[in-house]
Amino acid sequence: MGGAIGAESTVGLGSTFWIDLDVTTAPLQMVMEAKRAAHGRSEVPLSLPLRTLLYVEDDPANLELIELLVERRPDLRLLSAAEGNIGIEFARAYQPTVILMDINLPGISGIEAMKILHADPITAHIPIIAISANAVPRDIETALAAGFFSYLTKPIKVNQFMDALDVALDFALTPAGRAA
Repeated sequence: MGGAIGAESTVGLGSTFWIDLDVTTAPLQMVMEAKRAAHGRSEVPLSLPLRTLLYVEDDPANLELIELLVERRPDLRLLSAAEGNIGIEFARAYQPTVILMDINLPGISGIEAMKILHADPITAHIPIIAISANAVPRDIETALAAGFFSYLTKPIKVNQFMDALDVALDFALTPAGRAA
């Protein structure tokens, strides 16, 4: 991340721990990787219907990266919500094909929002992909067991994201996905 971690300790006096991180406005390397990956993907036939993604995310830099990835897909449009309760309202109103859900949101967590959406017959069929900086295996297993369709960790790996998105989009088109 371009930073440093250190510690200084003096017996009887105590210890000082420190961390330095570079300040950035957007993950430039990831943005550039996203642009290269998006250009490298084959074009989607224009005959495919327009499908809606809902991204529930409170970090503008993360939203910007997903916007860059999605804008290269003529079959997709992206809606966003900055908190879980608004995401639930948008999911009910717009019926997106797939939902991308951050776990750590203001208000209610992404896990709570996902459970509410799965309990509602209007939105229960929508695959929800968790996207979180939390990469602890136990937390990932817990989120998947709670009902997420898949779980991706930040920083986003562009090819992994696009593959997971395609799997969720394909699932949403199957009878199992529509009837779930």
